Amino acid sequence: MNTVLITVDALRAGHVGQYGYQRDTLPVLDRLLDDDSTLFTAAFANGTNTGISVPSLLTSRYRGDEHARDGPNIASPLPDEVSTAGIHSNTYFASRVPRPADFDHFDDFGIMDSEDSGSPSAAHRLFRRTMDLVRPTVESLGIRPLAERIQEAVFPASLIMEQTVYENAEKTTDRALEWLDGVDGDFFLWVHYMDPHRPYGIDLEDPAYGEPADESEIRRLMSKAGIHPEDVTEAERRRIVDLYDSDIRYTSDHIDRFLDGLQSLGRYDETDIILTADHGEEFADHGNYYHRNRPYDELTHVPLVVKSNRGDGGVVDEQRELLDLAPTVARNHGVEPPSAFRGTDLFEGGPRRVVSTGSFSDAGPVVGVREDGWKYIAVDGEEDELYDLRADPKERENVAADHPDRCASFRSEIPPHLLRETTEGVPEADDVSEDVQKRLEELGYMD
Repeated sequence: MNTVLITVDALRAGHVGQYGYQRDTLPVLDRLLDDDSTLFTAAFANGTNTGISVPSLLTSRYRGDEHARDGPNIASPLPDEVSTAGIHSNTYFASRVPRPADFDHFDDFGIMDSEDSGSPSAAHRLFRRTMDLVRPTVESLGIRPLAERIQEAVFPASLIMEQTVYENAEKTTDRALEWLDGVDGDFFLWVHYMDPHRPYGIDLEDPAYGEPADESEIRRLMSKAGIHPEDVTEAERRRIVDLYDSDIRYTSDHIDRFLDGLQSLGRYDETDIILTADHGEEFADHGNYYHRNRPYDELTHVPLVVKSNRGDGGVVDEQRELLDLAPTVARNHGVEPPSAFRGTDLFEGGPRRVVSTGSFSDAGPVVGVREDGWKYIAVDGEEDELYDLRADPKERENVAADHPDRCASFRSEIPPHLLRETTEGVPEADDVSEDVQKRLEELGYMD
């Protein structure tokens, strides 16, 4: 028995054709669906950004970054004879995912042991020291986005994002196929693709949508959208979306190539495949870009397709969450999930409550609960938010004042530790090397 888990960074369900989008950005899903895969229409991430979501899906625990270094994870319950591997190039995983030792093979393209990739410039080091002094005061005032505005005022975008900070889908696919070619028995393989993450379009000579963009235009657009989202024009927003959608299509092409390789090795038919995303992406839906906002659906609704001999194909409209992936993989391999897992096998029916945490735009904890057609968001020190998703699917009208009892009920369902102060998955600067710090800054995860 084999399982491949494919996760795509920042892939928003609302930008995928099989979920109603006008563009066919991810045609590889049709290939899987033609093989009697199951399409989950209401799958949600448990975090609004990678630092929360990926550890949560790997450990099947809320705010999984707190559990990544101890306790079970998606690979640990599998039988000893199952070869396990993880392949990614996201610097943010450095201190937030289960130990590489928990996998038989863990390939991060040298992120953690690189000695020759250069070190931050003197300007970067000065910037970090300045921000270390400024940030505590800024956050204590509850105006965390001000830190980014200080950054932009003092340091031009060329210093913050001066190179591509992850490996592209072509190289990631090559590494995955290289590992598979050396595996004879059963296996579990996790492959994480980064391309839809900003900076969009950096590897595209011929984008699927819109005109090609040079690096200077990409950097300018990324900086403006991240620092001054209110100043982005509609034409610029469309340009950003074209680049983002093109990155999805580029990723789809290489996932398709990966599936070709799996078939060439004679392993496709005997392999369960799970394809999903760690979180979505915002394009000014609630005033921001990227994935810095509260757990609105544009950041938490993710595509999820599962090819498995345990499923009958078709469509599942009931809510599911990424916490459900680890117990599903365990069951696929014939073992019971550890009791520490909080998710439920994807193929077990019944309604689910989804809890999602995180917001880079708020200084304190933010927790969202999605259940029975409602979305409740608790923000530390601020008024509750409540949305009737049936009447208001885009979460525009906060009706919390009209439903105080419902808000109180939702709040009582939130695990108390999720409302306590947290770094929300942001590693401390002292925990990672200078090279890793630089790449985190370029991805927008650290100030």
